[in-house]
Amino acid sequence: MREVLSRPHLHELAVSSGFCERSSKLSPEIFFDMMFYTVSYTEQGSLSYMASLLKSDFGIEMTKQSLDERFNEKCVDFVNAVLREVLRKQFAGLYSGELLPSFSRIRIKDSTKFTVPPNMQEEFKACGGDTHSRSKAGVSVQYEYDLKSGEVTDLNITSGDRNDRTDAGESVENMEKNDLIIRDLGYFSTPVLKSCMEKEAFFLSRLDCSTHVYDANMKQISFKNIHKSMKKSGVIEKEMLVYVGKKTLLPVRMILQLVPEEVCKQRIREKTKKSKGQGRGRLTEETKIRCWFNIFITNAEESQLSVEQVFPLYRLRWQIELQFKCWKSIFKIDKLQKMKKHRYFTLLYIKLLLIIINLQITHSLQQSIIQNPNIQNDPKKIKVLSMNKALKTLKTLFHEIFGLLRESGRKAKEIAQYIQDRLWKNHWLESKKGKLCFPEILQLMICKSQK
Repeated sequence: MREVLSRPHLHELAVSSGFCERSSKLSPEIFFDMMFYTVSYTEQGSLSYMASLLKSDFGIEMTKQSLDERFNEKCVDFVNAVLREVLRKQFAGLYSGELLPSFSRIRIKDSTKFTVPPNMQEEFKACGGDTHSRSKAGVSVQYEYDLKSGEVTDLNITSGDRNDRTDAGESVENMEKNDLIIRDLGYFSTPVLKSCMEKEAFFLSRLDCSTHVYDANMKQISFKNIHKSMKKSGVIEKEMLVYVGKKTLLPVRMILQLVPEEVCKQRIREKTKKSKGQGRGRLTEETKIRCWFNIFITNAEESQLSVEQVFPLYRLRWQIELQFKCWKSIFKIDKLQKMKKHRYFTLLYIKLLLIIINLQITHSLQQSIIQNPNIQNDPKKIKVLSMNKALKTLKTLFHEIFGLLRESGRKAKEIAQYIQDRLWKNHWLESKKGKLCFPEILQLMICKSQK
């Protein structure tokens, strides 16, 4: 990563993107450093702040108008190219060998949406369901990472009205053999699941309530009968080999888990409210009866992914939601003020770049814990850094991080040691009484995989 953000390489990317066409007192390297400082210390990214920063820290005087002219399409291409290079140069590590070894990657994907200044409405429309927003302009950030290595496998900004199911269909070519794909219901599509099977990849997905399910004799399954049977026998989990879909039937393992009555009632209330809001009337009895279950489907064999692993593994998908909260609460990616499109997206890409760098630092420290011989011999000793605590602290260590990216040799080692010492003090994820937390789920997965 240090190589990507070196001054010579930044200049090279600026030239190749067309951002740097001739020599200037505001070189692409200084411009990049200025942007990096700006997103680290301010939420808004005003031209006044940047012009003042150039004068105080770099000895360059520029008017706000001259500086504003530097924000154009080629500028966005430049910072996007830097982000793509950083993503391409990520390390691999973390839990690669220990966590569910049957899968080369465990890819967790979700999106976060937020409004943008209304002057971008023509190109970036807000999600239709965002009725409380004053702005009709919005973006969606599609984000996917590999749980085993920590590597970000997808990071794209699209119009806010582009839904997740569309993304699932358009990104299907990115699936690779032995990948395990985990997404929420917004991405659910039987054609996509079929493509996943054809690529010899695997999926773990909740089942959409409108999807038909058939037994081996192609008879539609009655969830009402299953519910009665499980209640009568006292069984709370059940696995079945079934076929799902309409035109195309896919053979899958279906794993059912009964939920408490209060959870079922809450689901029915929420679905009823949503259905009325969309003008679809009352819920069907089939939809109501399915509210009694957590229903998952997978094409992985029992030897690859056991029933005991399915439910806690899917819970790890919530880690991506926690990351989105950090992005918004710590890095304020949704709080940029009204400005022209090119300056807005330059700042947004730089914010995402800063997030990725901080995540990589956190993952690097986490990897050093996992590689400890004592941990490898006893997975129950796994300690996990709290993403929220780590990112909050790293946000305050901008000068150290910037030095880490630009320094080398002994100086870089000293900075790295200082950052490690800071994060290894009171930055651990804590267990919650009565609940499996992230470290405990990892222990369960790793211990089960090693049997």
